[in-house]
Amino acid sequence: MNRIVTTGIVLRRINYGEADRIITYITPDMGKISLIAKGTRKQKSKLAGSIELFGESQLTFINGRGDIGNLMSARLISNYGNIVKDLSITNAAYRIIKLINRHLESGSGGEFYNLVRESYIDLNKAIDVRIVEVWFVLNFLALTGHQPNLEVKTVSDNVLGFDFNMDSMEFISNDSGKYTKNDIKFLRLAISHSPVLLSKIHSNNPTLERLSDLLPLIMRSNGFEY
Repeated sequence: MNRIVTTGIVLRRINYGEADRIITYITPDMGKISLIAKGTRKQKSKLAGSIELFGESQLTFINGRGDIGNLMSARLISNYGNIVKDLSITNAAYRIIKLINRHLESGSGGEFYNLVRESYIDLNKAIDVRIVEVWFVLNFLALTGHQPNLEVKTVSDNVLGFDFNMDSMEFISNDSGKYTKNDIKFLRLAISHSPVLLSKIHSNNPTLERLSDLLPLIMRSNGFEY
C-alpha cells in the first residue's frame, strides 16, 4: 500500500454517506485530485480541522480503485483565517476556487496551485480585493493561453482613451474610450508584480473599478464563468 504525500488546498467539499466527505484539492505536483475523508463529519474526527476551506495542508493518501483516493491524514500548514472575517474577501476566495475547480480536469492543473496560494496569502493580508482579483484573473488568463494583448499601437502620444475589442482581445485607441493609459499600465504591472507590490505602487480607485468590470467580461468571452 503506497502512501503518497503532497500539499493541497481545498477546492470543494461534498458530504458522502453518513459521516464521510469527498474533498477535491488542487496540489502542486498532481494537479486536481479527489479524496474521500472517512468519518470527518463525526464530532471527534482527527481530520476535520485540517480539511477546512481557505487553508493549506500536508496530505497523506493512498490511491483508490477509481478516481477517488483515500485520505489517511491531513496536517494544516497554513490557515488563512482572516479570509472569513470580511464578506467581500470571502466571496472573492470562493470565486477563485470555484473557477479553478470548474476549469481543471482530474490529474491536471498543478501550475495553478501557486496562483491560488498567492491569492489566499494576499486576501488574508486584507489587500484591496479588487487588486487581488485583477491580478488573479489576468494571471489565470495567461496560464490558460488567453492573456489579452496589452501592447497598444497608437497614432499619437496624446490619445485620451481606449476601447477594448473582445474579438481581438486588445485595446484600441479612441479618444472617447472608457479606458486610460494608466489602466493598461496597471495590467502590464500585474503580470510581473505580486498584489502586495501592486497595492504599494497603485491605489487608483477609478482604474480598479474599470478593470474590475472589464476582466470578468474578458473571462466570459473566453468561456470561463467568473
